[in-house]
Amino acid sequence: MINYQLIRSERRKTLGLQVKAGKVYVRAPSYVSKEFIHDFVAKKSSWLKAKVNEQVNVDDGCLSFEQGSKVLFQGELLTLVIDFAPKRKTFIKSDKLDSKYLVVILANRQKEKAQNVKVQTLLVKKQLEEFYKEQALSTIPSRLAQLSELTSLKPVSFKIRQYKSRWGSCNSRGELSFNYLLMMVPNDILDYVIIHELCHLKHLNHSTRFWQLVSCYYPEYVEAKRWFKEHQAQLQWLPLTS
Repeated sequence: MINYQLIRSERRKTLGLQVKAGKVYVRAPSYVSKEFIHDFVAKKSSWLKAKVNEQVNVDDGCLSFEQGSKVLFQGELLTLVIDFAPKRKTFIKSDKLDSKYLVVILANRQKEKAQNVKVQTLLVKKQLEEFYKEQALSTIPSRLAQLSELTSLKPVSFKIRQYKSRWGSCNSRGELSFNYLLMMVPNDILDYVIIHELCHLKHLNHSTRFWQLVSCYYPEYVEAKRWFKEHQAQLQWLPLTS
């Protein structure tokens, strides 16, 4: 039997499975019995084992936040460069061979603490999160406005924040939310996520009508969903699912 972590919620109405970093999570309504959940996981065991093995066997360097590891930004794998200077900053640069780097400059005052590998990892991760959030705040609002105009679907409001297990959301009040780590995905995939959430303003489900509406504005939505699956491991420096 596969080991899994059970997460219950009073608001949830269906069972859901999630594999993150080689671990299995089951999300379930509070009223569902453990026996039913156990049987549900058993029936899906072949698929779960395949997903776990797939993630465990992938070594993409995106989880370490160490010097020279690879980090996705707007669909490109950039090499992470870590250095120190009087003031901390984060930026992208290219060399003469057109190789691209995501440079994280930590403050000199952090140098002594950063001698501890775990501490340096946390410092780099925090600074990268700040960088991705800044990029998202300067990119997503304008693109959302353009696609909202295109689809004639207008949210009441929207916010940009970090989520652990989703890229975007729409609630019954017409409010949209987007994960700032969407700055990892290519611009056309970002458009898919925005259109996906805009279409939820009309269909707050994943019915046939919903997908028909999505296809009107993003005909390649199947390819976009496939992109998330194919790059799942590279998107796991924070555990996320498409």
